[in-house]
Amino acid sequence: MNFYLKTFLFVAIMSIAAYFIHGWWSPDPAISLVRTYAFLGTATFITVSGLKIVHRLVPDKLGYGFLGLIFVKCGAAILLFPELIAEDPALSKAELLNFLAPYFLFLFIEVGIVIKWLNDN
Repeated sequence: MNFYLKTFLFVAIMSIAAYFIHGWWSPDPAISLVRTYAFLGTATFITVSGLKIVHRLVPDKLGYGFLGLIFVKCGAAILLFPELIAEDPALSKAELLNFLAPYFLFLFIEVGIVIKWLNDN
């Protein structure tokens, strides 16, 4: 099976599972769970696909590619979710954690996928 298809299916399944678990855990979040998981799932797939391309073109610069793509993902999150940095009304720590927990979960998923395919090579 193609790497991109396997990655897409894995990220989609993880996004859907995490969405339902998060919805059960926090039924009324300040930031929409659909927006959060749609963004994080898409960004994770794009990041892993971009890293695969970077590895194919310049394998010794994979760390720089990962760092750059994570910065782009962070910037996109701030642009798409301005309530994260807005002062009025500010999100409570629990509401901010409702976004940061899935953000870091998907970051660990990205790292796990990259480590797996690097070990397979």
